Amino acid sequence: MRPSLLLLPTTTLFTVTNSLAIEKRHTRAWPESIRSFYSAVYDRLSTLPSETLSTITSSTCNIDDPSMPTIPDLPPVSEGLTLYHVAVGRGTQNYTCNPQDPNAIPVAAGAKATLYNTTCMSCLAPVAMDKIPASALAMPTPQGDTPLFPAQAFVSGQHYFTGPAPTFNLHTNTHNYGIQFTSLLSKVPVPEKMIIPGQNVGKDGSKPVPWLKLSSMNALSDTAPGVLQQALSSDGSPVKEVYRVNTAGGSPPKTCDGMAKNFEVEYAAEYWFWGSTGS
Repeated sequence: MRPSLLLLPTTTLFTVTNSLAIEKRHTRAWPESIRSFYSAVYDRLSTLPSETLSTITSSTCNIDDPSMPTIPDLPPVSEGLTLYHVAVGRGTQNYTCNPQDPNAIPVAAGAKATLYNTTCMSCLAPVAMDKIPASALAMPTPQGDTPLFPAQAFVSGQHYFTGPAPTFNLHTNTHNYGIQFTSLLSKVPVPEKMIIPGQNVGKDGSKPVPWLKLSSMNALSDTAPGVLQQALSSDGSPVKEVYRVNTAGGSPPKTCDGMAKNFEVEYAAEYWFWGSTGS
């Protein structure tokens, strides 16, 4: 069963509409990615029928017909799984370098990000949703429980690594959506035609990190590191697969020339969580 708390008491789209009464002279100072986001919100609101608009302030929204972004070669969601949660992650991709070898290639060393609940927006306004990672990357990283601008999305958890396992901790002081320990199933580079400076390229020139399909680890699987055995055995989350899509920034430079031994590259991305309805 998907917990009702997956869905914000007031949906993200409604919260955004309350912030749209902003004079045009103020919006000119915003990056193009943020202006594009608000334009998509306006366009979407103008097409919604009155009965749909009335649901924007309700305690739930319909997520039974999701449309997750995809690119060629990214494997589809496994049959029988349904959407459980959608979040935008805003944080850093972390890397290490050999300072003695400027020609060495930076090595990935995990990631750390705050996750923001965009479940409702992903279904109510997918075009606006697709613009959130780029607009989030254009702004400073929110601190504490501050909502993610410009989507006004609230914190739904944290993303980090537990040993080698990408981990999604969706347990906060206000909700518990479970903890997902995952392993990599597929990694697909972003096609060059989809890499757009001023949109999904960071201020530092960092290109978008690849899109991923991750699989939740099973406690009985040989792929689960020993440090995870106890946590996995007690984890009741229905999530089976996690996708990282629509990425912005996060890629390292081509070589370690001029880089510190340990460094971070800011990024943002959508994370889609898929689970079994029987769980």
